[in-house]
Parts: sequence; C-alpha cells; structure tokens
Amino acid sequence: MELLQEGKIGFLRFVMDSENADDYLKWCRSHGTDPSDESAEFYVEQTDIEQMDRQVMDDDSYGIWN
Repeated sequence: MELLQEGKIGFLRFVMDSENADDYLKWCRSHGTDPSDESAEFYVEQTDIEQMDRQVMDDDSYGIWN
C-alpha cells in the first residue's frame, strides 16, 4: 500500500501482487474489461466500499453501535 501511495507502483501491480489477484481477474472478465491501472483502481474502490459495508453490517449485528 505504501508503494502505491508514494506512486512507485500503479493500481494494477498493487492488485496483481495481492491475494485479490484472482478475484480481480474474475471481476474483469465478468465486467467485460481488461486488466489495467484504471480498472484496478475502480476494483479497489468498489471492494473497499463493500468491505466497509460488511463491517458496518457486522458491527450492527453485534450491537457495537449504540
């Protein structure tokens, strides 16, 4: 993440070097797009939002938010 934030690598390399590489490639195929920095950035944004949504739902389930 640090290399990405410093601009030393692009989103495509960031995703492909992560444990999400296979999921990203499946996501590309299902959305009819090619792997690129732009699609990888969009994928990261979408998966971050989904993870945050799941976290909020999990927190709600456990009554953390009062």
